[in-house]
Amino acid sequence: MLSRRLPAPDGGEPSERSAGASPTMLGRSPVMLDLYDKVAQAASGTGPVLIVGESGTGKGLVARALHTRGTRASQPFVSLNCAAMPDLLVESALFGHVRGAFPAAVTDRAGLFVEARGGTLFLDNVTELSDALQAKLLRALQEREVCPLGAASAVSVDTRIVAAASGDLDRDIASGQFRQDLFYRLAVFHIRVPPLRDRPQDIPLLVEHFVHGASTRVGRDVTISAGAIARLRQLSWPGNVRELENVIERLVASARNHVVDAADIVVDGAPSPSAGAHPFADMPTLDELERRYLVYALQRFAGNRTRTAAALGIDRRTLYRMSARLGVPITGAELQGANGAAHL
Repeated sequence: MLSRRLPAPDGGEPSERSAGASPTMLGRSPVMLDLYDKVAQAASGTGPVLIVGESGTGKGLVARALHTRGTRASQPFVSLNCAAMPDLLVESALFGHVRGAFPAAVTDRAGLFVEARGGTLFLDNVTELSDALQAKLLRALQEREVCPLGAASAVSVDTRIVAAASGDLDRDIASGQFRQDLFYRLAVFHIRVPPLRDRPQDIPLLVEHFVHGASTRVGRDVTISAGAIARLRQLSWPGNVRELENVIERLVASARNHVVDAADIVVDGAPSPSAGAHPFADMPTLDELERRYLVYALQRFAGNRTRTAAALGIDRRTLYRMSARLGVPITGAELQGANGAAHL
């Protein structure tokens, strides 16, 4: 059986090439033991894997574990955030391009399929791919070859694909936003990562791990009381393990003494006005009100453009136009920077 600590990749960059030590996934709850078993089964195979779970549950950690526990562990592990770039750049990143294929293509470039040859290519937020890119990905999986942009011939690849998706995948398939044939091709192994609310008994172990790391970073020994841990177990954690880690980081950094107690824990979730305040109290213009709502929706769905557009009742093209008109970045760290203006 797998260790209770699963190796995993560092996150944050649109694409990543990883080697060596990496973060771990922790848990001893029944749902985590079941997850370890499924990862062990899938790691021994070579077929594609589809990992599903809410934002912040650790899908990237599972992807890394599948690679390091499998027969391709000595080969490259390469990842791409499919939601982080425009379609042309995603296509170029995946399949490569030849010089002159588009204005910015000043040299030939091997795509990530080729860079990960013999190893694993992790496609995070795979449901964010456009219809055209979904079709090209499906063909690459079926034919085991890719054709770089502007090239006259295809290149054979032996790359294991691990993909991850957040949100309601069944709804995305039923609505036609995600191809059912691509789903079947990816889900040779289908792994669900449980949300933190389904494993509250793992919170003390996670807190201990995060407190130790945060204490090391701030250069002082901080502990957390039993009452504080009990308080943390009572919360719903819509942002899952990532939210818990961020909260612990903040608590340790702002601790006035060496012990974090229950009274120190204030977790409000999404940005909201102060108690009793009306969201329109500052009389924003309609454009400002629309901008705040767009920022709120993007943060509510962790930058997932498809889910944000669906919640707003618009298509993705309209979302892009709305983003440009209001000056709101759609993904990445810039979106987090827009947080201060979202008061709804």
